[in-house]
Amino acid sequence: MTEMESVNITLKKNSLLYLKNNIRNLISTYSLFSSCLLGVMGALAFAPFYFFVVLIPSFCGLLFLLRSVKNIKQAFILGLSFGFGHFAAGTFWVAVSFTKVGLTYLMPFGIVGFALLLSVFPAIACALTAYYQRNVLQQVLLFSVFWSLTEWTRGHILTGFPWNFVGYTWDLPMLQVCAWIGIYGLSFLTVLAATIWMAGSRILMVSTLIVTMALWTAGTYRADKGNALGNTGVNMRIIQPCVQQEIKWSPEYAEKNVNLHIALSQLEAEKPLKVIIWPEAAVPLFLETHPQLRDHLKEAIPSGAYLLTGAPRKDSAGLAVWSSLFVLDSQGGISAHYDKTHLVPFGEYVPFRKILPIDKLTPGTMDYSPGSKLETLEVDGIPPFSPLICYEAIFPGKVINPETDPKWLLNITNDAWYGHTSGPYQHLAIVRVRAIEEGMPLVRAANNGISAVMDAYGKILYHLDLNEIGFIDFDLPKALMYRTFYSTWREFPFVLMIIAVTLLGYSTRNIRSSVKTLMNH
Repeated sequence: MTEMESVNITLKKNSLLYLKNNIRNLISTYSLFSSCLLGVMGALAFAPFYFFVVLIPSFCGLLFLLRSVKNIKQAFILGLSFGFGHFAAGTFWVAVSFTKVGLTYLMPFGIVGFALLLSVFPAIACALTAYYQRNVLQQVLLFSVFWSLTEWTRGHILTGFPWNFVGYTWDLPMLQVCAWIGIYGLSFLTVLAATIWMAGSRILMVSTLIVTMALWTAGTYRADKGNALGNTGVNMRIIQPCVQQEIKWSPEYAEKNVNLHIALSQLEAEKPLKVIIWPEAAVPLFLETHPQLRDHLKEAIPSGAYLLTGAPRKDSAGLAVWSSLFVLDSQGGISAHYDKTHLVPFGEYVPFRKILPIDKLTPGTMDYSPGSKLETLEVDGIPPFSPLICYEAIFPGKVINPETDPKWLLNITNDAWYGHTSGPYQHLAIVRVRAIEEGMPLVRAANNGISAVMDAYGKILYHLDLNEIGFIDFDLPKALMYRTFYSTWREFPFVLMIIAVTLLGYSTRNIRSSVKTLMNH
């Protein structure tokens, strides 16, 4: 090598080092802006994009910025900035619901306010990490623990909002892990796998890749077994009418909307239908007090079949109203009903109503009342099922009554509130995991989409796209012959993982000191 070539190589190395340091300085100088962009980047890992690889630079970038903070307050603000970008990009569709009730001017407040509220959870995770971290490996381990614990808290506090947990970024093979450790467990492993690259250990990196490939391979094998389960022989039809939210509760469109449901139900089927399923709030009137309406609905129900539909229900005194699912027989009689237990704050009721003088977003001035408990509905000729109205299907471990033994999950919903946004796609991605966790097929009827039929392994067998008017005829898949590990033990494996990694995180400093001492001797 000539002297000139050696000089050129040195100059290139110095230039790259200079560029690298400048980039680091730039990111550190504008840390809040950088963390916000990193949060936006992380949101691209969720449906409908599924760019799950971006979780690595997103989380690692956050941890890099976290290394330079001087106190817990700065760490909290940094996490707040990251969370704001993450949730503003990931859950902006919530604010679209304001446009459906003529409150378009509130959209910016809905996006900013809701994102700021949710960003408190990443902020807490960052503050705790900054307080306890001593080295990079300890930072990675403890951040994974604190992030996962704040996700669990977000899923429970103030009735909970368990939306877009990090584990939902995976495709079907990796989601099979949820049959053992649930979505909280998978989210924890995902954050750990995404941040382990910060540790700079080749052994840890290679080990992470090997474990990920092994889980993916095992998950692929497990998901393929769904083809061997077979079907129950109970033929059903899902109706997706795509009624616009702006006219859904309008009295002048009520008859037209109901007739659309009936017309789709009456279309010829290849096999005799036992069940016809309409979406949430498909019928805008009280069925119990409108016998003429029930007589009209008989036109949609074949002889010996049943209609499962969403409709409101009220008590005899008119002092309480519920969002309900009704089972009607072919004579128009009510065979069973279920009242929604987990209501949407501000959508179906106003929390702290005594101090908040506002109305809920859904029609009517009276708040909906919650049902007493989750139920398993049993009707002759239909396998017992657990009805879940809209929002209820997003709660891990809370979709069946543990005292009963349902054979399938039914989710009726109305995502027309959120237009053509990422919201309906994320909703579908979330509820499919309930099928995997419980080992039961899940049937989903959505007003404007995405309606779908999933087997007990979460594989989508049939679906109707967003805003597609139509129906799905299908033979109900069978449930697993055994209960999944998660359905028996729930969050116990998640708790064990959290405890184990927390202890490991606290001991990393002592371990490193011991290793150095041994090497010196």
